[in-house]
Amino acid sequence: MKQVIQLDQQLKERILNMETEFETICKKLEKANQKYFERYEYQIVIELIRVKSGKGAKSLDIFEDDYESFIEIGIEHEGEYYPNTYIPIWKCKTEWFQKIGYLTKQNNVDLENKLQLIIKEMLEDAEVSSSEDR
Repeated sequence: MKQVIQLDQQLKERILNMETEFETICKKLEKANQKYFERYEYQIVIELIRVKSGKGAKSLDIFEDDYESFIEIGIEHEGEYYPNTYIPIWKCKTEWFQKIGYLTKQNNVDLENKLQLIIKEMLEDAEVSSSEDR
């Protein structure tokens, strides 16, 4: 992640655009891969999450202390949710009385490729788990 000390309107718009684009990628990949997880009776969950001090947040809170956005990937099975991993996107906090942000260096293509690799590993784990249950 890249440290950012100049928090301005241009950066805010850039982060909002990134979050929106990443959200679209998450939905697309979740939909495209759902059928592969259904054979193991799992439901894949890929979503962009925004939190502020551990509670849900809105995109308008981007420059608030303790705001954080990240992509979380996990599976649901028999009503239980099991997180697999998360990918940080943006984090804002105060250090030495100054607001500082940390922004991912990944672009849309990098993020999509990373998510594809994670999904592939999750499917491989599901296959191993399924074969052990037999």
